[in-house]
Amino acid sequence: MSSPSPRGSVEGWLASAHPSPVTARSEWGSAARLALIPLGSRFEAVRLPEGIVHGAAGSDALSIVSDRLAQYLCGGPVIHDPGFRRYYALVPPGTAQAWLAPVAECLGEDTYLGVPRADRTEPDEQTLASYWVVPMARPGRLCKAADVLALVMRGDSSADEDES
Repeated sequence: MSSPSPRGSVEGWLASAHPSPVTARSEWGSAARLALIPLGSRFEAVRLPEGIVHGAAGSDALSIVSDRLAQYLCGGPVIHDPGFRRYYALVPPGTAQAWLAPVAECLGEDTYLGVPRADRTEPDEQTLASYWVVPMARPGRLCKAADVLALVMRGDSSADEDES
């Protein structure tokens, strides 16, 4: 018997955060390849403005941003929504209750996030659809809140320097 593919096991874990995992899988099978997943049970997400992320990375070049996010967040998963110019770092449940960085909101319970299918790892210039800028390496592997906060502080101080 073969073991499940990494994509399949990651998608299974993400789908398990949905009240109907079958619905999440169906949404990934649609043209948008995006499932609306409720936050709070399996994971939450810190919404990072593009300027903060690019400031922390010292670049707006996608390959550099991707590499720096992976480095600064120790490979933790990050979604990029180019249409709204935001990044979403997936963090453990409960993070929103203690989150104190006003320039980057932590989204928790009573919030849904558009989560791309696990294989959507490249930007689509025509649709500006969300994709994994740092894919989830394995089920349950999330960013540490402290690493995300350090990234926010780095990006915020870089933005302050640019304004002076």
